[in-house]
Amino acid sequence: MDAVAGQVCYPASAADDGSRPRTGLLIAVFDGILTCMTPMRIEGAPGGAVPGMAARSRSSRPRRILRPGFLVPAILAAALLGFGGGFIAFAEKATRPYDPSSPRTEAIVAMTGGSYRVSDAVTLLGAGHGRRLLISGVNPIVRERELARAVPAASPLMACCIDLDHRALNTRGNAIETAKWARLHSFRSLLVVTSSYHMPRTMLELQRLLPDVRLVAFPVLTGALHPQGWWKDAARVKILGFEYAKYLMAAVGLRLDRATADPLVPRLRTART
Repeated sequence: MDAVAGQVCYPASAADDGSRPRTGLLIAVFDGILTCMTPMRIEGAPGGAVPGMAARSRSSRPRRILRPGFLVPAILAAALLGFGGGFIAFAEKATRPYDPSSPRTEAIVAMTGGSYRVSDAVTLLGAGHGRRLLISGVNPIVRERELARAVPAASPLMACCIDLDHRALNTRGNAIETAKWARLHSFRSLLVVTSSYHMPRTMLELQRLLPDVRLVAFPVLTGALHPQGWWKDAARVKILGFEYAKYLMAAVGLRLDRATADPLVPRLRTART
């Protein structure tokens, strides 16, 4: 008798003793072969499983996992979890206030389109947080006089230290025109002023075009998007959700609109130095 993998295998010679019919002998031989080929029985299997059944059931599990009925819901669930986790991380970043310990920068750039962005940027310029300010995305019909009327603190700084960009049409355009302006003046650090919810996408676009420039965020917080308890207000969640979708589009390079205006629009109104 030979022991193979914990099983008892009977070779043909052991059964060929003339004590059984030849047909029975063949059956015994095949039975012995099949027994030797059967995987070892797992001790303690529930219900006294038939030898090899547990191993075969385990081998069939990958097939079940690869079935479309299992794969599609699993992929959808993973996508939803990833999207939800990414949104929470984005919302926390988009509602983060300015860090007063941030280092000073050489210049300031403000993106138009939200409340207090320009006025806060002018205040920062007057306080010495930068020696020059670019206001990007200004409407072409708005000139120095109109801007000084809207932001009185800008009036004494307009001639020396404030530049106006009229070509940028969106966040991508803001980044393009800011990069040109920063290279023109050889700035190595910028203080970026825009709404808090707009900051992640703005920084993403600027970092692509200005990888060697240190960017410091100055998020403008308004009552519409206060960092405390943003998840409790449907309007705030809607703002963040819409901006998160645009952030993802920018991250993958999906562009739907032109970034800058036609060449006929003045490139930059530069302050006299």
